[in-house]
Amino acid sequence: EEDSGGPAPADSAEDAAEDIAPSARGEASAGVGAEAGGSFAEYAAGNDIVRAYDEACGAAGRKPSHLVAMSLKTSVEEGRETFHIEAPGNHKLAFTSRLGDEDMLVFAEVFQAPLRYLIRLDLSFNLVTDAGAQALAGLLRGGEASRLQELSLRSNAIRAEGCEAVCQALAGCAALRSLDLSHNPLGREGGLLVVELLRHCPQLLELHLEDTESDIDVLVAVGEALWSSDLQLRICNLENPRIETLQEDHTIHLGRMLRVNTQLSEIYLGKVKMRDEGVRQLVSFLLENKTLRVLDLRCNELGAAGAQHLGKLLADDCQLCRLNLSCNRIGEKDNVDGAQAIANALQTNRMLQHLDLNGNSLCGAALSVLADAIDHNSTLETLALFHNSWNQPSAYKFHQIFSNAARILPLRADFITSGQDLKIDVCKVDNFGAS
Repeated sequence: EEDSGGPAPADSAEDAAEDIAPSARGEASAGVGAEAGGSFAEYAAGNDIVRAYDEACGAAGRKPSHLVAMSLKTSVEEGRETFHIEAPGNHKLAFTSRLGDEDMLVFAEVFQAPLRYLIRLDLSFNLVTDAGAQALAGLLRGGEASRLQELSLRSNAIRAEGCEAVCQALAGCAALRSLDLSHNPLGREGGLLVVELLRHCPQLLELHLEDTESDIDVLVAVGEALWSSDLQLRICNLENPRIETLQEDHTIHLGRMLRVNTQLSEIYLGKVKMRDEGVRQLVSFLLENKTLRVLDLRCNELGAAGAQHLGKLLADDCQLCRLNLSCNRIGEKDNVDGAQAIANALQTNRMLQHLDLNGNSLCGAALSVLADAIDHNSTLETLALFHNSWNQPSAYKFHQIFSNAARILPLRADFITSGQDLKIDVCKVDNFGAS
């Protein structure tokens, strides 16, 4: 099932489009509606699409998907202008009957006519390979999917060949706002094809390419593409590429892009083998960026020196709202310098709302200096810190923070403290990320 280690994007692509560029979005939607004509409700009134889907599955020897049928029925019953298909394979109703290549052939047959009303298609966590991706691309090709805004093919088995077909088809989808191809073995070739699609889809707001076996060339290509002021991308996830060099050219390219890019608000760079020198260069570029709100650097190789560089960023006129530094090595060997630098920055920072320092081997002294700073910080809302090396003095300081009724905003954390018999216990909060 889906890994929930990193923070989920704050908004969907549709919400982001409405919040960031409502006028442009309205003009695009109006144009698309005029070209397509009519509504899905009108189409469904004269065509039993649920029955057509069931019959096509029967003819192909496939079991109809409960999730596909539910999506269609919901759209029909509510009389919507458009319709959506949400059929993630990790849903409890589909976990043992996921969609495969044969189902994509059924899709191409059944949904060709009403395709102009399709607004969202979620086929994540299924068993679609290159053959299925090509069948799906055949459905989307030709510009008929003129209202499609969101496509998720996350966690399938699509390689470069299938990715090429999908990218060629999506180039004609003028309304596309969100594309998720993460957790597919696209490789270098597939990753570069997606970057080429990005260059030709300036309206795209959200792109997920994590865990796609891409390499340093793909990261550099993304950085070069996002230099263009024409691209409107707001959310970019590039986690876990295949980096086989100790050089950090990709960090430099991405940093130079972030210095001039005024559109991107969230970037996820977990598991990119970033080290202290890489983060030093990244920070030097980010000091000139005033639009980035989310920076995720989890599971890298940042030590105390890297944390000190990030402390300079947070102490500057930094606009970051969420910072994820989990699973690095900021506090290894009982080093307090990195935690002290972040603590000093928190004394004056008034923008940061979420901070994740889990899994950094922070000792009791490091946790204590963070507690002192957080006690004086009135804007931090959520904190992830449980997976570190607690002692009684640090536990007691956070116990006092949680008990402080005068605090302007209550602090929500992935742990709670409990005092009994002159001892403070630190207990983990389950499902903290989902709450």
